[in-house]
Amino acid sequence: MRDDIARFEALGATVVAVAPHSEAKVGKFTLDDEYPFPMVADPSGATFRAYDVLSKLTSLGQRPAVFVVDRSGIVRFDAVGTKMTDIAGNDEVLSVLAGL
Repeated sequence: MRDDIARFEALGATVVAVAPHSEAKVGKFTLDDEYPFPMVADPSGATFRAYDVLSKLTSLGQRPAVFVVDRSGIVRFDAVGTKMTDIAGNDEVLSVLAGL
């Protein structure tokens, strides 16, 4: 998503990444590798539980996922996988956004 952030923003979307780590670990990660969108810490896993992406068997405890949530808080699209290649690509997500 980082490579297409301008396309997401042109459609009025806000991209947010959620990481299952402490704020300190997320802060270090984002210092080492810049992101053009916020990455928030979720060390308790509350967000991962709320969106049902926890997995004890794969992906180090969480599955990669992309969600499109509209301004009313309704999930309009979701793609959850066991590895990054399983989730939707940017073009698919952008198409969903264009249709909102």
